[in-house]
Amino acid sequence: MFWFKRSKKEMLLDEVSKLLVELRLPTALAITPDNLEAEKSKFLASSIYSPQFKYVKRPNQNEKIFSELKSLVRVSDVDPRISEFYIQLISDKKDADDLMDSIGQNEAFTVMSKRHYKVPTEKLFRNACLVLKRKVKKYQLAEDRGSKENLHFDQIKKAIEIVLAELGLTEWGVKESMNIAKNGLKTGTKGKTIFLDRNIEKTPFLVKKSIVHEVGTHVLRSHNGALSGVPALYNANVKSYLDIEEGLAMYNEEMMGVLDYQNLMKRALMVYGVYVGEKLSFRNLYEVLRGFTKPLDAFDVAYRLKRGLGDTNQPGIYSKDVSYFRGFRRVRQAIEKDQSLYAKLYAGKIDLKKVSWVDEGLIPSAQIVPTKELLEKALVKAGL
Repeated sequence: MFWFKRSKKEMLLDEVSKLLVELRLPTALAITPDNLEAEKSKFLASSIYSPQFKYVKRPNQNEKIFSELKSLVRVSDVDPRISEFYIQLISDKKDADDLMDSIGQNEAFTVMSKRHYKVPTEKLFRNACLVLKRKVKKYQLAEDRGSKENLHFDQIKKAIEIVLAELGLTEWGVKESMNIAKNGLKTGTKGKTIFLDRNIEKTPFLVKKSIVHEVGTHVLRSHNGALSGVPALYNANVKSYLDIEEGLAMYNEEMMGVLDYQNLMKRALMVYGVYVGEKLSFRNLYEVLRGFTKPLDAFDVAYRLKRGLGDTNQPGIYSKDVSYFRGFRRVRQAIEKDQSLYAKLYAGKIDLKKVSWVDEGLIPSAQIVPTKELLEKALVKAGL
């Protein structure tokens, strides 16, 4: 049992920031089933089975922290716009906590997922279908993936370290992690670390793509956000930031020539899967996806859209992955209209509306903005 402090209506930014840092919201880890590999094997060995996922509930003190923040209506020592941002941030973090609490409960989890990440509009669905039909002339897609010889942990770690150094990100490091997807690579903003699976294997093309996505977008937005004077802008924050974060990462992949049809199709397929898949079982969704892609890839997409559920023979959906294709289209269209937006989006982990904060001097312009030439020079030095 927690002893709760009386909640205040006003706090200083430092007080709020210290409480928010104490929240534990490892959503990706929490929705990864403890029995994933066993259920995957059962699924692939059968023609009718849908996975029965089990999850480990990880203890935290989130309830205590939210109780201290529940009455907050104003952050007293900042601009009113930043105060409003923090009030919204607390609300969105509470939604994320409620999402984690509902893991394994299909109906409740689906409600929270759709509330937090939304679902595709009809227009987005139509545009995803166009990609699936290979009507992709508007996109600048890579046609050649180059060498198929895999690089391994030490080589990939070294390449990332070289790129970090070339970009002046000397406070960032690269480490192996046990709490990461197989063959995975991800950015940990709190510890300024890029984590790798110890057994990672990727071709040079996919390593380059991962570096552009993670370092060229997630790391740099975090680095600049930490210098913004608004502590929350270095890390995941309000719901609306996510589309821009992942959309900008895909925009950078396209700019650097590492976005190919296979990857674009997968992001479009996730939109398609969310649109049609909520009422379908895992097995039925998988069979639909098999019309577009190989068995293991179909399993991967179905899993990403059904993770967080318990009995996947029953309805339910996890809609987060809509953010990639939806965000890509939003960022692409916005930058086509105003090229200056690209640099402004690097002021921190901000959405399109908060670009006005840069224009109005509420937060400083980005310290480091990755031009194509800058990224290409760093990648070449890394041997990619």
